[in-house]
Amino acid sequence: MFLERRERWQAVAFTAILIAAIAGLYATTLMLQPASVTPSVVHAATLDVRGASSTIRYRPLTTTNNTAFDLLREASVRLGFPIEYVPYAIPKGIFVTSINGSTNGDGGSYWQYWVNGIYGTVAADHAVLHDGDAVLWTFSVPQEG
Repeated sequence: MFLERRERWQAVAFTAILIAAIAGLYATTLMLQPASVTPSVVHAATLDVRGASSTIRYRPLTTTNNTAFDLLREASVRLGFPIEYVPYAIPKGIFVTSINGSTNGDGGSYWQYWVNGIYGTVAADHAVLHDGDAVLWTFSVPQEG
């Protein structure tokens, strides 16, 4: 009987520790999520999209779509080409899967973006743009890093 109580106590303690560990991991994951981008006006940003069989150029004088993704989405609406994307909750962000018929995985190529020649290291909806920034989306084989 003493062993049964001890085993029960150990099971309860193990369960409590496991729940606390999972809650701590979840809380840490939420704290590491990128902050939402505050909308702002951007002047003279440029967008170039180099797909498998097309090139798109978009040059708004001003826009309130101040991320690499939002500028792409604005161009999609204004110029009439389709885009597809997947929103992720953890980590929070948008993953572009197709632009103007070129879909990730076709021929080993994937959509990648650069801002002012610097490869995007965050989800495109978290890449904040400033006046005069140049955004480039290319459909190419990922570079080994």
